[in-house]
Amino acid sequence: MRLRAMIDAPAARIRLILAVALLGMGASPTIAGAESSQVSIGPIQTLAHVPYPGNPGAATIDGNTMWVDSSGVYDRAFDGYSAVFAYDLNTGQLQSRRPNPITVSKPPVAAMGLAGIALDAAGRLYIADMNGQGVLRLDPRTNAISLYGSVPTSTSTSLTAMPTFEVFGPDGSLYVSDASAPVIWRVPPGGGRAQPWFADPRLAGYTTTAVDGIAIDPSGRELYLATGAPADIRIYRLPLAHPDAAHLQLFHTYHLSPVLCTDNAAHVAGPNGPAALLGCLGLNIAGAGGIVFGKSGRLYVSLLPVAQLSILSPGGHELLRFPDPQQNMQLDNPVNAPFNLSLDGSGRLLIADNGDPSNGYGPGQTPLPGGVDDSKSWAILAVQVHDTPGRLFRPDLPPGHGNPRPLKRPPSKNGNHLSKKKQHKKHHKTKHHH
Repeated sequence: MRLRAMIDAPAARIRLILAVALLGMGASPTIAGAESSQVSIGPIQTLAHVPYPGNPGAATIDGNTMWVDSSGVYDRAFDGYSAVFAYDLNTGQLQSRRPNPITVSKPPVAAMGLAGIALDAAGRLYIADMNGQGVLRLDPRTNAISLYGSVPTSTSTSLTAMPTFEVFGPDGSLYVSDASAPVIWRVPPGGGRAQPWFADPRLAGYTTTAVDGIAIDPSGRELYLATGAPADIRIYRLPLAHPDAAHLQLFHTYHLSPVLCTDNAAHVAGPNGPAALLGCLGLNIAGAGGIVFGKSGRLYVSLLPVAQLSILSPGGHELLRFPDPQQNMQLDNPVNAPFNLSLDGSGRLLIADNGDPSNGYGPGQTPLPGGVDDSKSWAILAVQVHDTPGRLFRPDLPPGHGNPRPLKRPPSKNGNHLSKKKQHKKHHKTKHHH
């Protein structure tokens, strides 16, 4: 998980430039293995802009609908709500459904937002709430939100649990990663209290960063996990039938050798330099982001510390790492904290680009001086990789009652609540503001 400071957009841009410069000093740029001729990719393009609260946590596909949630982390603790947007996958435009976004209430002071999204056979969304409450279920037909799986505080950490990404297994169990502890939770089919399914110190990361990425291979027999500190990101696999330490197998290790931002403080200049340096420190504790399997058997991995994506062969060999840091800075919308990944039916890899920090609301949802920011960097990026989604399990689950959560209407940028009609128009207007 990436720690971020409350800094303005120019400072965040300096942070990204600084990170690229540091990467050039101490880490490898684009890497292609001997099998790289098997992989070809297109240009990285912006598919959709994500309006405030931005910072997309996931992009999950259901037919022609792309569901995107907001993961605002640390820099906007007083928003009071998170958002779930519905996009047209073909056009990248917000759909005309009402409401759009669907808002999810959270405590008056909450440092985290939403993250991974899984789907069941009925098209309901199962969303990880990183504030520690567990996994929410959202029914887009009724907009009803309930608590599907509660995740208790882990005994492995003094922090509350931080469910981050999730995936359904063949039997309808929901496996949930925890960014605050080296544990995988299992929510039984139909929902309820999550139980520790697997815990092992090898899954530990750095400070508050532990297990993030999680996926089940196309065979439906093995669970893959992404964890570790920035200099030692590791991909493990574990048979679903044997969740014990003896069967945990290392699949791939990334030795990124990141340079500490503090080692190069003298290179930071200008009025926004200190803020940029503080933001860069967040990259020094981030590990892996989301992972996803393609039908080809290739595994796509987000490398948060270096703003890159990696493609692994079915045997665990790295085929390609992209974009090149210098080329990335030439993009109209650079890869910037690629938090989560998915694939669509047209062969594109979709990247939930978490993007820059921003100014938000103060205590009581009062706007800060200068108003609420928007950022071009909050985006879903797309790159043609000529691969389609691997096998995804979408169980047929009972409706259930759960614990209802009220919808919350987001405040406007001047602190007043918008009507649904104005809210929709506002988001479409923001969509074109780059």
